Amino acid sequence: MAKEELSIPEREAQLLRDTEIGQSARQYVEMEKWAEQQIKNWLPNVDERHLSGSKESAYLKKLGHRALTKGDLLNLVLTFGDEQHKQRITSFKQAQTDLSNRLDKMSNLGLVLKQAGINYNTYYLRKSEPERWKAEEVIAVMTVLQRLKL
Repeated sequence: MAKEELSIPEREAQLLRDTEIGQSARQYVEMEKWAEQQIKNWLPNVDERHLSGSKESAYLKKLGHRALTKGDLLNLVLTFGDEQHKQRITSFKQAQTDLSNRLDKMSNLGLVLKQAGINYNTYYLRKSEPERWKAEEVIAVMTVLQRLKL
């Protein structure tokens, strides 16, 4: 199945959206780093229901004896973070969906995935569930797309 060529205005809009996707992923990584630094301040004040796992597991996480999951980190940001950080989470979720849609329309998918270091099985899992895209994977794919000018 041949993919359609984009007109110049469509191509410019796509390039702008690609930039937004990459920027959103970079901001999300920055937000994760910021949140990891804030954990020590948040954990004493957090209710155990905001932490995943059993009651005992959540208690150990609160004490710092168990590692927090990414989901725990997001819950803490949504609970204690400011509006800017909450917005970064929302925009990254949209970027994940946009990336899946963007890759679905590509004719050079194999080349992009190979250069981004993502195998087909991972891609097909991410395609069916866009929320599984990791920020680092999004950045890698967007870097390849910009470099190849696709």
